[in-house]
Amino acid sequence: MLGLLEAREKKVQEEVARLREEAERVRAALDAAESTLARLSEARDTVAEVPPGGSAPG
Repeated sequence: MLGLLEAREKKVQEEVARLREEAERVRAALDAAESTLARLSEARDTVAEVPPGGSAPG
């Protein structure tokens, strides 16, 4: 009985480790996507400041 519990515990520990690694990859992908979204939003705001048919001051 103890052997079965230990085997099950080992499997769950491996699953936890795998899920943590996956969560790290997802977190990195989310960070990259959020950064891209922020840059696109800033670019949109900049373009919105340019008068129609005009050019940006400078």
